[in-house]
Amino acid sequence: MVKLFINSENICSLDATDKFEAIKELTCKASAFSSMKNIHQFQEGVFRREREMSTGIGKGIAVAHGECSDQEGIIIALGISKEGINFNAVDNEPVHIMFLVANPPGTWTEYLNILASIVRLVRNEILSKNLLNLYNPVMLHNFLRETFSHG
Repeated sequence: MVKLFINSENICSLDATDKFEAIKELTCKASAFSSMKNIHQFQEGVFRREREMSTGIGKGIAVAHGECSDQEGIIIALGISKEGINFNAVDNEPVHIMFLVANPPGTWTEYLNILASIVRLVRNEILSKNLLNLYNPVMLHNFLRETFSHG
């Protein structure tokens, strides 16, 4: 069983259609990022990673991530875009489901387990369609909690 690290205050609708703007928008909207002292440094780290290689994994999904030195725990936010975000994904399709993960140094094992869990979750087409169709943060959170508790 995987512990769920995301709550309804960190599930947000996104308006941006560019991946860099979407990352900025999610860091501004998701409550977990409000306590991050070096938010611009975190954003720049995620941008740098995106310039090196897109985290758009295909089928409308991206798992953007970066390191944050001023946090004690891993932060996960979920952005949902009905219109789609140009993420330069591996399949060249727009991204509709964007996870954004921030991890402090020294949490690599937990971080990699969380990334693997997210990828397994969203690779299931039925589950990813449910994520898109359930846009209500509380309903999405309940769906994710239920899914993670059985995964």
